[in-house]
Amino acid sequence: ITDSIADVPDAFLLDHRVSVLLLGVMANGTAYLDKTTIKLKQLFDAMERPDEYPTSAQPEPARLKAMLTERLAQFDSLIVISVADKLSGTYQGWVKAARELSTPEKPITVIDSRLNSGAQGLMVKLAADMIAQGRTHEEIVQAIEARIPRTHIYVCLNTLAYAVRGGRVPNTVGKLGMRLGMRPIMTLDKHGHGAAFGVSFSQKGLTRKILALAQKAMRRNGIEAYSIVHGDNLPLAEMYRDQLKRIVGKEPEFITEISSAVALHAGPGTVAVCLTERSEPVQ
Repeated sequence: ITDSIADVPDAFLLDHRVSVLLLGVMANGTAYLDKTTIKLKQLFDAMERPDEYPTSAQPEPARLKAMLTERLAQFDSLIVISVADKLSGTYQGWVKAARELSTPEKPITVIDSRLNSGAQGLMVKLAADMIAQGRTHEEIVQAIEARIPRTHIYVCLNTLAYAVRGGRVPNTVGKLGMRLGMRPIMTLDKHGHGAAFGVSFSQKGLTRKILALAQKAMRRNGIEAYSIVHGDNLPLAEMYRDQLKRIVGKEPEFITEISSAVALHAGPGTVAVCLTERSEPVQ
């Protein structure tokens, strides 16, 4: 089980019976469900309104509990991979619901991924692949927890404007950055807090920095898996795939669009590269 901030292709989720709790999005005075009743282009239109900026809403406790109750009736145990606790109250909601429903006979493990978007999606895909391989609940939890510290997301923003309006960057800092034409790389620290990570003044400059990060990871330990997500910018995402394939030596796990909850802070045209480093250098 995961939440809709985890970006994974819909076809994979369906094929592997991954349950997704949809976060709420408020836009133009209307409540929507992320990835279902609101699509990115519709959201981006709403984000351009000067009067009211869309917001996301964490899921209601009753909806969390209902999903876990329903899945417990179908499965022997549950693993919940949540968006970073530091980014959303969703994790704490999962913990509370699991505490009420988990039993020794049917355990529920809730994992704070300390990630979001395609990086969180890599953890979801890993868990689903391991379930398909017949691995145990404990083996899957251990594998995910071992990979979280080695998994990173690097978000290339077209502009700071949406991060400012969405509250991810302070207004004074954002206005100065926009005036200077700065394009930052956003990431998450080891605790799951958002952080700026270097800047450039052009898309080509951002691309060079992201590819340099991938090359550094390859030299250090190698890259076990990577994914690419985007905000209605498939051409740029595919360009990253072509470049990263040469560096890493294999295709990405997936390329997919970002969730509305992430897009609120990233904006249109955004591309993020997510990667998991190997635990030790390749011999």
